[in-house]
Amino acid sequence: MNLAFFATLNAVIKYGSFARAALEVNLSPSTVSLQMKRLEEYYGQPLFDRSASTIKPTPLAHEVAGLISGTLEQMESLRRRGSSVIEGCVALGAIESMQAHILPEAMRYLREHSPRLTVRPVRDTSHDLLNGLKEGTIDAAIVAFADDERNKRLDWYPLLQEEMVLVAPKDVAQDNAAAILQAHDLIRYGRGSNIAVAIDRYLAASGNTARGTLEMDSTHAILAMVSAGLGVSILAWPDRRAFVGYPVREVRLGEHAPRMHFSLVTRRGETSDRVLSVIKDAVVRAANVAAGRNRWL
Repeated sequence: MNLAFFATLNAVIKYGSFARAALEVNLSPSTVSLQMKRLEEYYGQPLFDRSASTIKPTPLAHEVAGLISGTLEQMESLRRRGSSVIEGCVALGAIESMQAHILPEAMRYLREHSPRLTVRPVRDTSHDLLNGLKEGTIDAAIVAFADDERNKRLDWYPLLQEEMVLVAPKDVAQDNAAAILQAHDLIRYGRGSNIAVAIDRYLAASGNTARGTLEMDSTHAILAMVSAGLGVSILAWPDRRAFVGYPVREVRLGEHAPRMHFSLVTRRGETSDRVLSVIKDAVVRAANVAAGRNRWL
């Protein structure tokens, strides 16, 4: 059971509502509610009486909070008093592209400079990684969002940004994005993803229509499909190494081209955590290395 859930329980008891507790622990009310549900499942008993207009902690909730409060305070005191050695286990989420582009250099750096720190990579979509972050199942995440779409209850550290481009077979005859999209099937990135949403907005804003039934959730697979002449696609792929071996052509989308922003995200207020501070430094350094590598490709 995640210890952060007990800190949330203390806040709910102290403030008397999920909404006020959410402000205290920098989570959304729905995440606070989910954490309390997980605790109730863990104990097999309700922690709150929800029959009235306001929630009322049960005797079990007070008992659990009383037992854990001192432990949480002691653990925080030990953390502040800790030695300069960074150790522990961190779950670091990353979307597909960042697992190859940034994560290897970050983990190599951490292994050299913080050998007692264990990093557990978690691959998922940006949406699900942010949910895992809010629920406490992961500690930090490298995600991608279009424009300024970001959850204000989390801390964001910009790493990279990439303009999305049209990717077409090498032998396409048309010279601009609108003509290419009109003449060829569009191979889409998985619907519901941040990239797919950004593409749909671009198509609507630019007045382009697109047809096609192929839909993939892997950029490498999409590049392979495009290079085989099965259609065109719109992608943001900051790792230039991905294009090696794929005979494709890149075409800029023009003034309406969306940009994807890649960021490291942590729960708000946890920047002082020594372990997460080390993770942040390693990821930012790896992003700078990746950006420099792209300039030579």
